[in-house]
Amino acid sequence: MSLVDAIVAAGPLPKPTATRAQKKRFSEILSRRLAEQVGAGLRAVGFKNVKPFPGRPGERAFQGGLGTKKVDVSYADDQHGLLLAVSIKTINSPPFGKNLKNRFADLCTEAITLHMRFPYGVVCALFAFPAAADDDVTRGRPISTFRRAMRLMATLSGRGDHADAGEKFENVTMMLFQPPGEHGRQAGARLFNAKDEAEICERDYFLLLRDLYNHRNPHAPVGEGNDHGADEE
Repeated sequence: MSLVDAIVAAGPLPKPTATRAQKKRFSEILSRRLAEQVGAGLRAVGFKNVKPFPGRPGERAFQGGLGTKKVDVSYADDQHGLLLAVSIKTINSPPFGKNLKNRFADLCTEAITLHMRFPYGVVCALFAFPAAADDDVTRGRPISTFRRAMRLMATLSGRGDHADAGEKFENVTMMLFQPPGEHGRQAGARLFNAKDEAEICERDYFLLLRDLYNHRNPHAPVGEGNDHGADEE
């Protein structure tokens, strides 16, 4: 199981002539599949019962500081509430920069809403773009949309302490994916830490999230033989 499986399961990108409804449907499917694979990856490094599970209800709603907020990937229990969250965002159709500012604002609101209620919560984001978003340079715009997006999201990444700015995430990771069958290429996914633009492998990504969580929760770490788990199935 890997993030590439989510790319394959979502299928080929909608064609430019696809309807708005078709493009929206693809984005929903991709986000759902990515959430399932992120959940699986976190469970593999010790986060027992992270949701969602494949084939089961996806998003979970939490009462945040500014109202109810649905969380794509969540690790929580009745005693502490939300402990770890990963928000999934995608932009899949050109022009890729058209909705970038809206996604940025959405992420700011999500982080604030969750951190107001759960200041110790580790709130992260995974932001995915197709490979074409890294190729859309022009003479007047020498930096691709993907690279511009990564630099923008870096301003929201790196919340190191529970008292730091609530609109920031503990981590924002960018994903560049190759859709299946496009130009005869195999599906693929590359991950980049938005803060320093360093490329990381999938395993290291999940270990990074675990390290962030364990640093915030030294009294109840996960992984490495520890059996601390969130809500039971």
